[in-house]
Amino acid sequence: MPYEGDELHHSGWNSCSSCYGDPSAARRYLVLPSLVSGRIYAIDTQKDPKAPSLYKVVQPDDVIKKTGLAFPHTTHCLASGEIMLSCLGDKDGNAEGNGFLLLDSDFNVKGRYCIVVLS
Repeated sequence: MPYEGDELHHSGWNSCSSCYGDPSAARRYLVLPSLVSGRIYAIDTQKDPKAPSLYKVVQPDDVIKKTGLAFPHTTHCLASGEIMLSCLGDKDGNAEGNGFLLLDSDFNVKGRYCIVVLS
């Protein structure tokens, strides 16, 4: 990775079994969250499978500014083509800020992913 201090953690794909039946969905990008630095890497594994390349880096400042979240932990693909990442805290390291970050299919920060629980 091009930056020091990254701790790559719980990688995932841009599409997975939740996209089954969608011919436009391809498991092309490996999504690598960096727990300590807060960066999120998208690695293109399809362009040259023998030499994967860096496609995009989501910077932590963008994540914090748009969501208040930090410490991205685990990647989950959604059937919509979006990517959800669980985050372990806020920018100050408080666990109260934990939640889910939502990226669009081109790895732009959309905001927080909200889960509605009906009782």
